[in-house]
Amino acid sequence: MIEAISMGIVVADCVARPVTRQPQLGRLELVENIGLFAGGSAASTGYGMARFGIPTAVIGRVGNDGFADFLLGEATRHGADSSGMIRDDSSATSATLVTVDPEGERTFLHSIGANAKLTADDVPLEALKAKGAKLIHLAGFFALPSLEGTDGSPAQAVLARASSLGLITSLDCVWDATGRWQQLIGKVLPQTDIFCPSIHEARAIVGMPESATPLEIAQGLLDLGVRRAVALKMGELGSFILTSDGQQHLVPIIPTTVLDGTGSGDAFIAGFLAAYLRGFSWRECGQFGNVAGAMCVRGVGAMAGMTDWHEALEMAKQYGTKP
Repeated sequence: MIEAISMGIVVADCVARPVTRQPQLGRLELVENIGLFAGGSAASTGYGMARFGIPTAVIGRVGNDGFADFLLGEATRHGADSSGMIRDDSSATSATLVTVDPEGERTFLHSIGANAKLTADDVPLEALKAKGAKLIHLAGFFALPSLEGTDGSPAQAVLARASSLGLITSLDCVWDATGRWQQLIGKVLPQTDIFCPSIHEARAIVGMPESATPLEIAQGLLDLGVRRAVALKMGELGSFILTSDGQQHLVPIIPTTVLDGTGSGDAFIAGFLAAYLRGFSWRECGQFGNVAGAMCVRGVGAMAGMTDWHEALEMAKQYGTKP
């Protein structure tokens, strides 16, 4: 059985922490820890949903290398279905070098690799629907060139096909270094039921100034076509949810000690969608998203702090949600 599909970027994250200064050319700096972790929005969100008891298929492209072996092994370890992960002999597995400062803030060096070749034809929607899929999450838009095309049409087609099969469609994105925000995502948003960007990404998409409020930004995304709900990830300010029927929810963060922020946004989406598929209210979905984000940042890498739905329920209950 498959209940959710998480498709998009899958990445091997090499994380160094804590990095207090960058080494000079030709010099060495010591850090306490360097580790290899499963990352990329599709993997982190998909593995997180699997950890939370949602049967999830992760779809992406990897190379035929050691990073790919590692990522497929991690899918198995976290309980996700990796049968939709395609090995591409002509490309290397996508990888990111992450440096984490003592406060948990991160910088990234990224190679797109095999993610660049993920296409609509790689997504067996009809077969997954037959296995029970209810929701598809497209993760890492703006880092998927073959699904972006020149105007977002390939991604639009995937989500439109999913909608025609009765699936809920969910979307998140990464920062668009090219600055073509609406040009690429404009056609995709009207095929999106749930959109979960960071507030910085959302502000850039709608073209609003720093002074714009979360409500104004989220409403701008609904005006661009998002069908059911916008969930803004706002870091220390928590999350803000605005729905198409006018519900507004500002949900505070869950207090925790931040060790590493890598993957916290993807964890938020995993908690949000797991709660949504279980029938919780929009506000409760936001709180479960914040719970998952708090779990994530207490460990190094995107998955080390993630446990299971039982702990998520206990944390949510402690901070105000009554499951």
